Amino acid sequence: MNANILLHRNLLCAALSLAIAGCGDAAQPGGKPAAPTLAQAPQRAAPAAAPADEAALIAEVASSLQACSYDGSPLALSKSALNFSGQGAGAKVVAEIMKFTGLPQNFDVIEGQVPNAAAVIVLGPDQLPRRVIAYNRRFMEQVREATRNNDWAPVSIMAHEIGHHLSGHTITPGGSQPPTELEADKFSGFVLYKMGSSLADAQKALETLVPEQDGKTHPGRRKRVAAIRDGWQQACTQQSGDCSSGIALTSAKPAGPAVAANNTAATAPASAPETRGDFGTGRAPDAPAVAQAPVRDDATPAVAQATRDDAAAVRAAPAAGRGAVDTLPVPDTNALPSKFDRFVYDESGLLDPATRATFEQKLFDHAAKHNVEIVSLLVKDLHGLSADDYAYAMMRQLRVGKLDVGNGAVLVVAPGQGQVGVAMGPGVQRHMKSYVSLEKERLGNFLKLGWPQCQKKSACNDSWSESFFSAAEHIANDTRFLPWTIRYQSLAELAAADAADQADREANNRRYDPAKDPVRGQILRLQADLSSLDARKGELAKWVIDRNDTDDADLHTLQASAENGRQVLIETDPHTERLMPSPLSSGKRYDFIVRVKDAGFYNLKDPIRVELLSYSLMQ
Repeated sequence: MNANILLHRNLLCAALSLAIAGCGDAAQPGGKPAAPTLAQAPQRAAPAAAPADEAALIAEVASSLQACSYDGSPLALSKSALNFSGQGAGAKVVAEIMKFTGLPQNFDVIEGQVPNAAAVIVLGPDQLPRRVIAYNRRFMEQVREATRNNDWAPVSIMAHEIGHHLSGHTITPGGSQPPTELEADKFSGFVLYKMGSSLADAQKALETLVPEQDGKTHPGRRKRVAAIRDGWQQACTQQSGDCSSGIALTSAKPAGPAVAANNTAATAPASAPETRGDFGTGRAPDAPAVAQAPVRDDATPAVAQATRDDAAAVRAAPAAGRGAVDTLPVPDTNALPSKFDRFVYDESGLLDPATRATFEQKLFDHAAKHNVEIVSLLVKDLHGLSADDYAYAMMRQLRVGKLDVGNGAVLVVAPGQGQVGVAMGPGVQRHMKSYVSLEKERLGNFLKLGWPQCQKKSACNDSWSESFFSAAEHIANDTRFLPWTIRYQSLAELAAADAADQADREANNRRYDPAKDPVRGQILRLQADLSSLDARKGELAKWVIDRNDTDDADLHTLQASAENGRQVLIETDPHTERLMPSPLSSGKRYDFIVRVKDAGFYNLKDPIRVELLSYSLMQ
């Protein structure tokens, strides 16, 4: 075995031993089994005693980033966990689940000595954060035992963790937050319906393992079970199933580019799983739709390619005439968001199926490669909203874009109301602000010229269908060049990179090159106290830019205090708060995700200027 790999594995074992020592492992109320402690978990060979420098590294990585496990107990995880193979049982179950999401995978899967299962963010070898699902195989086996050999129970837990990562939930020190936990539960119910699970089976793990009372980071059983029900029923409505029976009518094919648009034909209800110990073999429960989709040994982390392969047959032989008719949720400001499962929603069924398949593939590939999600909606009813407000409502409810970096866009054409609308996540909005009117013009051309032809022929030909997608294609082309990864984990790390760049320029007599600036335009995790919701009324008023009569006229500026008292001006779009799980409040500490505009560190009295992408309240 490679010496470096062996060292990293040894470090992981030791780091996890340190990290898990602080995790809760008390039995749940009602005699329900607790998550296995470290002593209960399957043990690996103990590493040899580490030299002093290795011990220091262990301590560093064990405390570097944190996560929250399925039962709400916090844990720290080493970045060296990324060196584990993704070929274990959990990785194969995740690969099966991903086939029904219609989305590219943005995380790795590892097996380790964690208490149960957790969505984690760790630093990779390149010092960039990587999303990881860590799970304990023995815990999954205990879940099956506790639920009387219910095969869907461990699958629902893994689907919950997948929901965190696909939604881009910000994972911060101190654990999770109840709103995002309910989002992940709703996603679990949504995808388990599509896999063939009954409602009772989808809820079984939560019914058995979770206490009734609310915790600090995780809601209680009743709320979480209700969230799974909401997701299950939303998927059922999308599939035009009988949602009152509690039995899933499964699709013939997994979801994916092009497949998601053509999978509304229902088959017979899924039979009850007859498998035993399937988590140990890496197979999902034996629902018909899952059985038809072979497990690939190389499915993780290259699941995105696997999903594209599954869609190839549909793209090669598209349905003739009218396409599939989709169903969008009714806009509701109180509804829990649930991650979307397709890049095109057509409530008319008139878009050309082959053209739709081609563009869904392009948008899937763009999300996989450039991490920007663009969803196009052809809708029947705006439900009394303007097209723009409807677009923002769907962006939130379908959780388009990752919540942490705001990298989504929703495009709406509503022929019945004669309107078009555009919504952009904070990250895309700040980049594309000058082009919003242009995108509306593109959508308007389809509405004015193409839609009458679609109605006349009861189908949109390939040319007019391409016209419908022209705005999405333009946004995809323009968002290829921005970074969408959180590059710096603290203001101190950002300042160090800026100082190192300045020192290098001075040492090599190198002129400043904006294209090589390691700071400007990068995404930063900034923990700061929000001191004012309107910086124009504080001591930094003179630094607030007057944006009247500009493309940024709607922006407003917050004031926050960060490390060492550094003042930060945070520019934010008025729609940002509407996309977040909770509103901002002055006097509280937040974990802000921001894009750096001006980070001059030379005069400590000057404020740092950033653009807000997302935030989460720190516990």
